[in-house]
Amino acid sequence: MTRKRRTREETRELLLDAALRVALGRSNGDHGNSTNPLAGVRITDALEEVNRQLRDLDPEVAEMTTGAVYNIWPNQEDFQSALLDRTMAAAAIPQIARVQAELAEGLAAGADWRELVARCFGVDFDVSFDEPTMFLMIGVSALAAPNKIASTNEEGNARYVAATGEILKRIIRHGGRRMAPGRTIADLVWAIEAIEVGYLIRRRTNPEVANRRSGGRTVVQHAIVALVEQFTVEAS
Repeated sequence: MTRKRRTREETRELLLDAALRVALGRSNGDHGNSTNPLAGVRITDALEEVNRQLRDLDPEVAEMTTGAVYNIWPNQEDFQSALLDRTMAAAAIPQIARVQAELAEGLAAGADWRELVARCFGVDFDVSFDEPTMFLMIGVSALAAPNKIASTNEEGNARYVAATGEILKRIIRHGGRRMAPGRTIADLVWAIEAIEVGYLIRRRTNPEVANRRSGGRTVVQHAIVALVEQFTVEAS
């Protein structure tokens, strides 16, 4: 018997299916190394960027050397781990100062609690989010090994919940409301983030979906106001 040779298209499909299985396995942590979006950033890339910036500030400056770099991170793996930590920390509290200012201004004006929610969350993605950092964080969270992300992002998560939660607590108290039985501020923080991140991703492919307005508010604002209303009840 003669074995039938695979066609070029069959070979192509087999290889692509296998590559997809490997990528999925790595993202689940099944194959050791993760599919880390940061993996292409080498220590030498960071060194080159630092020296470029230093030269722009002072053409006569003594440039940083590889010796100084490897004294901090002996190998690429250590550098990647530190870069992962920095990426997650950078996105932990996006534009928190702006949100706090919006809250203070709204409270001073005696705004309704729904208006405060709308002003503080999901107003305008160009203002509310540092998009490149947020997308990098989303990609890393989705593709890096789950156990690594969980341990790396613990401190950032705590900071994010504390800062965002305090804003929500003030809004809820101002509106004469409290958390509904069985719900916590942390539940509300993560639910709001899920809406914002979901619309942020959708905005990349269908900007008209996230930017659509009615009654003076974006669809994102309407969704978050409704969410806060469902997660809270009138204080007795």
